[in-house]
Amino acid sequence: MGGKIGRYLSKLEGNARICTAMFPLWAIPFTVYNFYLSLYLKHYGFTDLQIGSIMVVANISALVCSLIAAPVVDRLGRRWATLLFDLASSVIPPLLFILWPTYSVAIIAMALTGLNRIMSIGYYLLLVEDNSQQNSVVSMNLFNLILVLSGLATPLAGIIVARRGLVASERLFLLIAIISMSSLSITRHFLIKETVTGKQAQEKMRQHAGAPIAGILAGYRETFRYIIKNKRVASAVLINSLIYVYFVVGTTNSLFFTPYFTTYMNLSSSQVSLVGGVYAFGMLLSMFVLNPQLSHANIPYFTITTSSVSLLGFLILIFATPGRMKVILGGVFLVAISYGVLKTVADSLLAIETAADHRSGVYAFSFFFSSLVGIAVIAICTWLYAQFPGWLFIISGFLIAGVLGNSLWSLRTDPS
Repeated sequence: MGGKIGRYLSKLEGNARICTAMFPLWAIPFTVYNFYLSLYLKHYGFTDLQIGSIMVVANISALVCSLIAAPVVDRLGRRWATLLFDLASSVIPPLLFILWPTYSVAIIAMALTGLNRIMSIGYYLLLVEDNSQQNSVVSMNLFNLILVLSGLATPLAGIIVARRGLVASERLFLLIAIISMSSLSITRHFLIKETVTGKQAQEKMRQHAGAPIAGILAGYRETFRYIIKNKRVASAVLINSLIYVYFVVGTTNSLFFTPYFTTYMNLSSSQVSLVGGVYAFGMLLSMFVLNPQLSHANIPYFTITTSSVSLLGFLILIFATPGRMKVILGGVFLVAISYGVLKTVADSLLAIETAADHRSGVYAFSFFFSSLVGIAVIAICTWLYAQFPGWLFIISGFLIAGVLGNSLWSLRTDPS
């Protein structure tokens, strides 16, 4: 077993090794504080409408940042873009939440999280550029695996919440996140190297220094033409975008997720930590058992199967009787085990199908498109959720059905 794990990890190359090794310092504190953030804000008087509004703000910010992300990352380089925008999007928001938990400040904090779109492009490119396709699949799987493993800390956080109370515990989680994330960002910066492709992109940007706007517009026109002409790339962008919208609307990252189980399913603040634990376990099982079997050839089949499982899980969560813990956790498990595959599929497809010289532009376009769709979906979900909380997973079902339909269409038109 140890030998297999060692061989799997050995497929990581260059910057991917460093980024992957240090990622837990970001993933664990973020997962814990974000899981309880909506309940923390509700304690300070936030309504469901206000929570939905700050989610929309985050996506509007992400939309704007996506427009400028590719040229910014190409201009600054992958290393500096990752450092600067990680500090801005990961460290400052929890600081604001801990110092001023008011609606106006929350809007600012969530707007800053949109800068993560710029950071993410730099970070993803550090993971996959100048390396093999196998490194891309492994690094993306390990990225998601670490994010999932961090979810296992949620039940432990539930114990702290039960003993210290929600507000005191969340303030502690936010403080830990500030210290951990800032230390990670600075240390990682000095250990990684700029990629060869990144240096070439910087040189290309310098050539357009006299006409930056024209250079940006030309870059996006070129990216759009590239996507339109490549059916596989277009499919990868669509799947990645739908999965991202689902990520912000219907997973544990959503500010509606935890309140759904506390207000609609009648679980306490400490009981709901079990939901986070089961969610993490389901995704963990996917990443240990299913994702290592992923290859470029079988990704459509995995996507179709797991999308179907996800739809079943949504039905269970919509119609489960409040308080029926076993049924609720069963639905959560099905949703989680399918999302564990779908998230890695979405990330891997975008890296595999895109040529190196177009990659930053394609990532930026995908982020832009997902933010655009996300704004509309979150706004609709905010209104419908107030009428019936089950809409949270009905809307999630429509998004995953889109992924399922795209995969079926891709198989029929390109069975290879």
